[in-house]
Amino acid sequence: MKHGHGRAMLRHFLLCRPVSLLAGNVCTQAPSKTLFKLNKDGNGMNIKIKTLLATAGLFGAVLASLPAHAENWQSLGGTDQAELLIDTDSIVESGGVREAWSLWNFKEARPNNGDKSFPTLKSYKDLHQYNCKAGTMKLVREIIFAENDGKGDKRDHSDALKGMEFIKPKPMSVGDAMLQAVCTFELKK
Repeated sequence: MKHGHGRAMLRHFLLCRPVSLLAGNVCTQAPSKTLFKLNKDGNGMNIKIKTLLATAGLFGAVLASLPAHAENWQSLGGTDQAELLIDTDSIVESGGVREAWSLWNFKEARPNNGDKSFPTLKSYKDLHQYNCKAGTMKLVREIIFAENDGKGDKRDHSDALKGMEFIKPKPMSVGDAMLQAVCTFELKK
């Protein structure tokens, strides 16, 4: 698996939510209402968030020149506990809506309560849809994995996402960085 090296630091970006009695909790990125709370620079904007958003803004231009692969995972940021990557080869557009897969890797296994046959997870892949013109996104698929990089035993939790609606992420949130990265990515002609 190929990982990019443009790393920015993310904080407070995980939220665990119950999926079902059998599946237990699944940890995902924080909703749009979650803001990063770190030291601010003189302009009132967080330095690390500024770096993350700058990375997201340059994401499309820099990565468009890379050769095509079945999967091309590029790091959007991370902490000492987790890392967020986006598969640039999965970015497609249809009817004004883009789709892209993201991957969350965790340094330590996380509990998957309620499923004795799948007690922990170390990564998961999410498929989001992005309405770039409206500045909104929605989660449409989620697959959890026993090992990092989307490997090992897996469970598809996408059924729990039925009825999800497009939401506008808060400025400087992880969702905002993902939206900017995907929407500024130059699609192959």
